[in-house]
Amino acid sequence: MTTQLRFVATLTLSMIGSYLSGCAYLRIDPDHFLFRSDVITSVEQERAIVAKAKLDWTEDGRARVLYLSGTPYERGYQHGKLLREEVRDNLLYLYDKILDKYHFEELLEEAYERQRPFIPQEYIDEMHGLAHGARLPLKVVHGIHALPEVTEWGGKKVYKKLIKDMMDGVLLGTSCSNFCANKSATANGKMYTVRVLDWGLHKLSKLHEYPLITVNIPEKGIASANIGWVGFLGAVSGMNAKGITLGEMGYGDPDGETMRGEPMPFLLRDVLSQASDLSDVRKIIKNAPGTNSFVFLMSDGKTGKSELYVRDRSRFEVHQPGENLEDRGTKFPAIKGLLYGGHYQDKMTSKLNETRGTLTPEKIMRDVIPFIAMPSNFQNVLYSPSDLQFWFANAKGPKERAAEQPYSFYDFAKGLKEFQSPVK
Repeated sequence: MTTQLRFVATLTLSMIGSYLSGCAYLRIDPDHFLFRSDVITSVEQERAIVAKAKLDWTEDGRARVLYLSGTPYERGYQHGKLLREEVRDNLLYLYDKILDKYHFEELLEEAYERQRPFIPQEYIDEMHGLAHGARLPLKVVHGIHALPEVTEWGGKKVYKKLIKDMMDGVLLGTSCSNFCANKSATANGKMYTVRVLDWGLHKLSKLHEYPLITVNIPEKGIASANIGWVGFLGAVSGMNAKGITLGEMGYGDPDGETMRGEPMPFLLRDVLSQASDLSDVRKIIKNAPGTNSFVFLMSDGKTGKSELYVRDRSRFEVHQPGENLEDRGTKFPAIKGLLYGGHYQDKMTSKLNETRGTLTPEKIMRDVIPFIAMPSNFQNVLYSPSDLQFWFANAKGPKERAAEQPYSFYDFAKGLKEFQSPVK
């Protein structure tokens, strides 16, 4: 027996407190949390960590709601443990599909290593917790979370061609649409913000089968609802307890794009946990090390205001509702009380002009979103920021857009209050 194997056997004996001999070494579990974690040191501690979370459903039973509290590692572990089978099925399937297209793991590993110095430690810890709780290799968790930045990267044309090939050329580029209608542009005097995610991952993943609202209650920072999918910790849609909402769009391939910066999904997690108002949002996005070209549309339910940001490696611009917006030959004419941008600029302009002043949640979901969404429409979110409520829908399958699916409703204010102050 080698010295290394003797060490492993001795360590196992000390941890599980039982005498093993001969073929009993085959019972050693290398994925056990006591082997992998440098945080959890006992079975009792693991139970206490998991007890700080709660797993629930939306009222219609279509999506899971996961309430997490504690340190970043603990919240990641809770996610992985409570949804272990779903996390494993979702992430391993997507990882295999990516490898079918790329044929080698090194691209994801290189991408993560370039991003890693710019990822805040709390998200690195959370990814470790997720991997340990779900009993997944860290390289799978890292690779999946590096993927969104890879799909937007235009720096090397050879990789861009691979990315386009991966998306099979069926209008699956990450070019989304967002708009915010303030009180003067809606039928009931409430502000509504819309996030249309045209990111065709329902063509090569199971993400749409595992929708998840993750309610994060950090030890430091602002509570938030991340509107995403099982096993994915980054944010592309969401709302925090201060009424800040998220929206983003990929924006072409200008010179200078890189993966050496903070990945967009973790940047938006920063917004959720740190931004109390739009001035905070501006600072976070402007000061973070940039990667690729993005447009962000954010709103604040407290003030009824919204802003659109153009963020390249070389610039940061702020635009307000009712402004003419023109860039790179694309024009979004001013519409009073509206702020908007997206893939089909002409369609958005005509539809929002037509419906201005009559917009309701039902009309937005029924008439507007299906008209402006791309064939790659993967997820839609309609926020009511002043109420801390939202509706969301995911694609049903490879050929069925989110725009044609039923919407689920979630009352974030109510869910947060009930988790933080449970009825005894």
